[in-house]
Amino acid sequence: MKNIIITVIMAATILIAGCGKKSPSSSRATDDQLATKVTLTQPYPLSYAGDETNRITVQYAVIELAKQAKLGYDFGASQTNAGEVCRKYITPDIESIPLREALDQILKPEALTYDVQNAKIVLKKN
Repeated sequence: MKNIIITVIMAATILIAGCGKKSPSSSRATDDQLATKVTLTQPYPLSYAGDETNRITVQYAVIELAKQAKLGYDFGASQTNAGEVCRKYITPDIESIPLREALDQILKPEALTYDVQNAKIVLKKN
């Protein structure tokens, strides 16, 4: 019985000690996802009924590109961090370049940058 208790305590200690650390594979996965080649050209996908295909908002452009790299997009955090610029219309012409470069092309002119948190892109002001 004493050995079982010690084993449980040791296992709990190892789990607690490992909390909050990123595993090497999770950061590698994000790096790989950001290296995924993406494309976004006209006609753009419709964001909502009645939208136009010759333009797309910054946030929907990011969403479309993120999907191609199997990442999500955090609406709430991005809106809080970046504000109304998320809704600005743009006309990107992106063909088969890494996601990180595509995001730079879209976000730099708008004075925005991004983080990847919990497999979701979060926009923020530069």
